[in-house]
Amino acid sequence: MTLRQLSRKLSTATAALLLVVLCCSVAAACPNCSEGLANQSDGGDMVSGYFWSILFMMGMPFAIFTGIGGYMYLEVRKARKRDEKSDGQSNARS
Repeated sequence: MTLRQLSRKLSTATAALLLVVLCCSVAAACPNCSEGLANQSDGGDMVSGYFWSILFMMGMPFAIFTGIGGYMYLEVRKARKRDEKSDGQSNARS
């Protein structure tokens, strides 16, 4: 890994961390929303809100594992292509 690639990965990780830190105050307010809506006279659309939040929470493990599995699959394919290319070059030299 070159210094430029390492620098690019470090800057990407820093930007992601900064984004998470800046959005924490917005995310911290979410659990209080249900209490605020429950105290209103009409109650808002609580059933729909709970439905979508439960659906989202149930889908996240599948999305995370699919993302990680897809990344690993692509890395293995890339490594196999690199190995085939190096094997072909070494056989040509012999």
